[in-house]
Amino acid sequence: MKVYQCIHKYPPHIPLFEARHGISNIANLTFNELQQLIIDDGYASAYILQPALEHKTDEVFFTIWDYKRLQYLWAKENGLNTTDLKKIKLAQIEKFKPDVIYNFSAFCDFDFIKQLLPIKRSMKLICWNGIIDAKPKTFPDYDCHLTLHKPFVDFWRKAGLQAFELQPGIPAKWIHNSNGGVRTADALFYGQFAYRGHYFSKRANIIKKLIEYKMECQHKIDIHLQINGTNIFGIPLTSRFNFLQKIKSRYYKENSLSPIYGDELFKKISNSKIVINGYTDNNQEYKSNMRLFESIGLGAFLISEQGNYPEGFEQGTDFYTYTDYESLELQIEKVLSDWPYHQSIAQKTQHKIANVYSKEKQWSLFQDYISKL
Repeated sequence: MKVYQCIHKYPPHIPLFEARHGISNIANLTFNELQQLIIDDGYASAYILQPALEHKTDEVFFTIWDYKRLQYLWAKENGLNTTDLKKIKLAQIEKFKPDVIYNFSAFCDFDFIKQLLPIKRSMKLICWNGIIDAKPKTFPDYDCHLTLHKPFVDFWRKAGLQAFELQPGIPAKWIHNSNGGVRTADALFYGQFAYRGHYFSKRANIIKKLIEYKMECQHKIDIHLQINGTNIFGIPLTSRFNFLQKIKSRYYKENSLSPIYGDELFKKISNSKIVINGYTDNNQEYKSNMRLFESIGLGAFLISEQGNYPEGFEQGTDFYTYTDYESLELQIEKVLSDWPYHQSIAQKTQHKIANVYSKEKQWSLFQDYISKL
């Protein structure tokens, strides 16, 4: 089975990735070299299918379809005289001739599916949707929806659509590269943040108090934030409101570190005793995200929101949970007061979850789902 897997870029990630590897200074870089560097750097590796991680490009062709430098290299090497990213994506599909197209961008490349249908032939069209909205976005032209959010599977099936749960997978190199010894940071929080809470209001409250706690306690707590803007949903805001939001923004920027991604993030997790995990307001009771797998997969002790977790994750045994900031602080102090004991729990949990959610099992499940379509 041949799979064309494409994902969209995460805007803050690309300039940081290029700067870290000196991409703009590398002459005669080929598409394959840049593609391999992206994969090895770890961007979205929990979602990238196993053959692509192992550079078996004859099985899975992975690309970031709107990363111009990458896609323009492919177009140049294949004699395609265009800078239209969607035309380049379609040309890649025509050349690769996949059995399956696995698209992570259905919510932001709406006309792509309409362009695909005329050339579909026997291909299966699969879309991923892990964006936790109050009501799941639905794309009925695709043959199947995949997600890590189990309630969405039930929603789509009730609507008569094929849908399956597919959780992130833990690459084997995370286990090999995680730091089993000294971890110099006591706690780590990383992720998106909006100080005008429309999607992250609970997270915003936790972060504000976590910053205060960091200032008062003796622990080394690192907070890496991708701070979202104030122009929510494209609605123009008044000058007065913008001014007030900029003041709030400055507080968070001054008391946090810049966002980190890929291998840089994985090294940070491997150097942290605790990772604090939070969810969007729309997650409600069901809890799963990439941070859940990254933190456990890299051997940190996880403290996460209380709720219903994917199969295999045992609250109170594999990790601790919190319901509000006060209970979060108590859990942090509990872990740090006896780190050797909790480190042993983190190591057991790491191996348990890495076995249940390995890249091999993720790939096997994906193939099984396709066979049922």
